[in-house]
Amino acid sequence: MYQIQALAKVAGVSVRTLRYYHEIGLLVPQVAPNGYRQYSEADVDTLQLIVMYRQLDFSLAQIKQLLTTPASKRLARLKEQQVIIAAKRTELDQISQQLAATIHNQEEAQQMSDKQKFEAFKHAQIKANDDQYGAEVTARFGSEQKRAADQHFGQLTQAQYQQMQEAEQQLTAALKTYLAAPALPSAAAEAAFQAHRDWLQVAMPDYTPQIHQQLAAMYVADERFGKYYTKLVGDRDAAVALEAIVSYYTKA
Repeated sequence: MYQIQALAKVAGVSVRTLRYYHEIGLLVPQVAPNGYRQYSEADVDTLQLIVMYRQLDFSLAQIKQLLTTPASKRLARLKEQQVIIAAKRTELDQISQQLAATIHNQEEAQQMSDKQKFEAFKHAQIKANDDQYGAEVTARFGSEQKRAADQHFGQLTQAQYQQMQEAEQQLTAALKTYLAAPALPSAAAEAAFQAHRDWLQVAMPDYTPQIHQQLAAMYVADERFGKYYTKLVGDRDAAVALEAIVSYYTKA
């Protein structure tokens, strides 16, 4: 049996972490009459699994579920995570190459070409979006579709990206007009829908009205998307309005 201090030292985790795992029911030791936590060999094995899963970027909620999942399903989840990590490694390799090019150019007192700058920007944007929204997008659309969308974005030309920027500007203007006098159907609503659809059709290789509906619903369900559209349009009802517009015109 291990007491908490000894186990923390052996496992390379903090005492605070072990206490937290106990609080959330992730790793529950025996508690002696004197109040000390006592960890069995089985608890040590479980902790090793938890540490490994954390290294594989599983959340604590996912780990808790994995620990009670049959071995066959657990193996399938691990294989899925292996694919995700491989994709991230490829992305990091690309970013590393861009960074090496930037360093080289600065050392040689040269400037990156517009194309190189654009490639670096796209990879940075993919990384930022993944950090902020990756889990939700994967949960709603699946890891394969998310990877396809990321790959497609990474292959956009500057002309295509300019189309997306113009579509976003048109969407912003149309939503402002719509929010001043909300009505479905209306010219402003249709303009907002078309601009948003144009943006998605450039950004996503497999656009469908169903995907459009799901994305719009996520804008309302996740406050981070809501804040984005609030900032873009200058109205806190922007995301709700866009979801209503998309729902109306994709069902029409």
